[in-house]
Amino acid sequence: MKKRYIVFLLFFIFVSCEKEELAINIEGCTDETASNYNQYANISNYEMCKYGSTITQIPLTVDYRSQVYYNMNSKNIISTNLKTDWDLAFENGNEGFHVKINSSKFSQITEINNISFEDVNSFSNPIWKWDNPNSSLDSTAIGDYRNSNNTVWILDRGYNINGNAIGYKKFIIDTVANNYYRIKYANLDNSETIIVQIEKNKNTNFTQYSFKTNAIVEIEPPNNSWDLLFTQYTELFEDNIDVPAYLVTGVLTNHESGIKVAIDNYNNFDSITYNIATSYSFSSQQDAIGYNWKNFDFDNNIYTVNSNINYLIKDSQERYFKLRFINFYNQEGEKGYPTFEIEKL
Repeated sequence: MKKRYIVFLLFFIFVSCEKEELAINIEGCTDETASNYNQYANISNYEMCKYGSTITQIPLTVDYRSQVYYNMNSKNIISTNLKTDWDLAFENGNEGFHVKINSSKFSQITEINNISFEDVNSFSNPIWKWDNPNSSLDSTAIGDYRNSNNTVWILDRGYNINGNAIGYKKFIIDTVANNYYRIKYANLDNSETIIVQIEKNKNTNFTQYSFKTNAIVEIEPPNNSWDLLFTQYTELFEDNIDVPAYLVTGVLTNHESGIKVAIDNYNNFDSITYNIATSYSFSSQQDAIGYNWKNFDFDNNIYTVNSNINYLIKDSQERYFKLRFINFYNQEGEKGYPTFEIEKL
């Protein structure tokens, strides 16, 4: 429990110092200002275009409560939900069996073996695990549970929007079949015990389930309708014993539908062409864009964005896009509004 306390304390300190930031001027959409990124007024509209590119602002909001799904080709937000709306996500598809935890609210999980479900009433010295954000389903915290016997999972459900701990649930995965999962879950004292069958939805990558509402929640859009997910998620630091995991804010890709990313640190954004983009090797890792396009300046108490990092993105239809971030604030100077320029090549 000591490690968990340290992680939360550092997270609380980090968030508490991020107050009263000032907006950074970003590019407008007129011919007079298109070539100079230092002489702009703040964005006044939700989207503005510059030549063939579009400038878009994503409303995660100041406390990062939202998860926002975005389509690059239509340049539209597909859907938005609260990050606290779900607890577990179940892989769809006939052969799907993986179960993910909600890393956007810093959920973590531990397992207890060779004991009955009803006899698990407490735990001590847990070994907490987190899903790896690189998207490898072999690196989920739960892993391949199918051949394990008498495994009871204890889920720390993370934190709510106000930063308060939500609490624990214990559960077992009783059955995984072509069309459904069956799980049993309860509070640690065996109150509110529920057995539920979760049907697989073949139109989405994962089906999300909420322990708060005791129901499936329709969150993830259809497979090929979205490309990027703007969200908080848990980053892992394997070499850091005191803080092995940390909550970050960034972008995850729809790697399940073939989205791939390359990073260009050399070319000017406007000079990147289709031929340049196709010359790169692309990564299918979910966190290939991630959170490192911004840094927090502790001296000035403000985020700065590195607009010299260009992300080249290839979708499932072999279309190429270039993207760079230019701000993390809205017009009122509130953090949590990633602003980026994107262009189809």
